[in-house]
Amino acid sequence: MVRYAPSTKEAVAADPSALRIRGVVFDMDGTLATPMKEHLIKMRTDIGVPNGIRTLEYVETCLHGRAREQAEKRIVDIETEAMANMRLSPGLVELLRFLHAHGIPIAIITRNNINSVNHFINNVVAKQPQELMELFAFSPVIDRSFKPTKPHPAGILHVSRAWNIPPQQLLMVGDHLDDLLCGLRAGSVSALLRYSDNGEFEAHAHIVVDRIDELVEKLASGFDADMAISGHENVGI
Repeated sequence: MVRYAPSTKEAVAADPSALRIRGVVFDMDGTLATPMKEHLIKMRTDIGVPNGIRTLEYVETCLHGRAREQAEKRIVDIETEAMANMRLSPGLVELLRFLHAHGIPIAIITRNNINSVNHFINNVVAKQPQELMELFAFSPVIDRSFKPTKPHPAGILHVSRAWNIPPQQLLMVGDHLDDLLCGLRAGSVSALLRYSDNGEFEAHAHIVVDRIDELVEKLASGFDADMAISGHENVGI
């Protein structure tokens, strides 16, 4: 087990060299926003994605020409449908308030297209009270145009370089195995936002929470992480 010290300003001032989380990277759907699993199922069904392969991987490596164009259009159409039901994850504001108060930067890595990201920022986030807007200062924001996508660690390593923070001091938060693997493969701490249908991913998470604001206690008090958890299993879709 590796001990991570508290991430509060007070703890940093008392022991600035201690290992701690200094930046947090979020998935979007199912993490920052409430899950839209039915749209993901519809996407795979409509495109005809076989079991055992990720949707984007199937489209990018197995489809060509007109078939690929049609599949990519269907993905965008379903993502657009899902936007209408996008809501902030319960407890997100409380977590972001803590992170902002302690100077901890935040970023997004998502496999959604940039239109979905813009909808989240310009419509869902924009509905929050004006005094909360400073809490949502995500930078960088990485959508699926950044290659390779999750579960490859390239995205979080890009964030690490942008912030000049070592990967082992970053926290990757998500609801899917690929989010966890992205963090694990980068050498970061991975946190699973658990729902009724994703508990099977717990073995690949250093931290498991049922509400996203439960991370406040972990970051405020410190936590132990089993950094021997491997991110190299060929699992997940």
